[in-house]
This record gives sequence, structure tokens and C-alpha cells, in this order.
Amino acid sequence: MITTQIKDIFIPLAECPMIRSNATLRDAFAALRKYQVDPNHTYRHILVLDETDRLVGQLGMHDLLRGLLPDFLQEHGQFEGAQPDHSSLAMIWQDTCDTQCRKTADKPVRSYMGTVKNKVKQDDSLTLAAYFMASSSTSILPVIEDNRVIGVVHLFDVFNAARNVLPH
Repeated sequence: MITTQIKDIFIPLAECPMIRSNATLRDAFAALRKYQVDPNHTYRHILVLDETDRLVGQLGMHDLLRGLLPDFLQEHGQFEGAQPDHSSLAMIWQDTCDTQCRKTADKPVRSYMGTVKNKVKQDDSLTLAAYFMASSSTSILPVIEDNRVIGVVHLFDVFNAARNVLPH
């Protein structure tokens, strides 16, 4: 059983990548670069806050890459008839990738951010965080106090706490 509490391992908001909801994809990539101080530790999610510091979403690496895709590679739903050959279209994109990425980097993040399904509080047990992370695809959970984000807990830290419980 993991007896550690969130407050023992969470990372304060000031040390986490975050952006405002009116930011661009370019801003999101810049936020990730800013917090990449250790080559062995890469942030995979960015918190998205509104102008009053309320959590409105998060961006993962998949969301950011999807935002950089040109329109002809975006999924537009199902339709009858021939399906596009995305692998061939991706090869076409190869020739213009650098230019297209620079152009699409000015898109707003709110079009690509996901919702935050689970949050934890400082006094919650890491077992709750472990459950939320094991049952979803996120590597961070926002830590909330009085409906405001005060930090995050990382999958890596929750995993290490669980690993330390097992006999050697």
C-alpha cells in the first residue's frame, strides 16, 4: 500500500509548464523548452489556465503534434467513398514540413487542448493518483486547492512510490 500523500511529492505550479488559454501552439512548445532543464526528464503535458488562473485544460504531446499537422492530414470524420491515403499525404508534407509547422504554430491551443478528467488534493493518498494514472493516459495530475491549481504530481513519482513498496 502506498501511504505517501500527494503533498509529499507534488511539484509546485511555478515549476510546471503552463500557458494561458489564449496562447498559441508556438507558446506551448516554448513552455516545454523552458522547463526542459534536465535531459532525462521531459514534461509531456502542459496545463492550460484562464486569465484568473483556473484550470481549463491540458495539452499533451499528441495534442501538440496534431495541431502542427496541415489541414489535408487532419481527420475530418468518416464519409462514404474512397478514404485518403494518409501515408502518401504525409510524404507530401515532408517537403513542406518546416514551413507548415512555422505557419501552424500560430494556431490557438484551445482548439487542441483536452479536458482534465481527474484532479487530486494535497491530502489525498498517492493510491488515488496511482488509480487515476493507471486508468487514463495522462502522466500528470493537477493538484487543486480551493478550486485553483497549485501544482502537479507526476506519473514517474507515483510509480517510484509504488515500486518502493514492493519487496527487494
